[in-house]
Amino acid sequence: MTHPPADPPKAYSRLAGREVSTWSEEWKHECEIAYLARLSPEKLRAMLYGVQGGEGESARGIKAHRGEAAVSQLASEIERYRLTAS
Repeated sequence: MTHPPADPPKAYSRLAGREVSTWSEEWKHECEIAYLARLSPEKLRAMLYGVQGGEGESARGIKAHRGEAAVSQLASEIERYRLTAS
């Protein structure tokens, strides 16, 4: 399937506080935050800010692609997501 069905499945979004379509950008973002929230502090730091002395795209981190403001927003959402789990 390359487009959403007429009645797409829904899932509860901890960030939105309601059910959202699993085909939506909201759900895509929720999945990204959930993945990042499960990383160890060291791996999360590397994913967000990159790895010193590393080579290639994987060493650059999200900051290099999306910028400082986006990383700050992600960090805030990761913290909020973690708080909703407790």
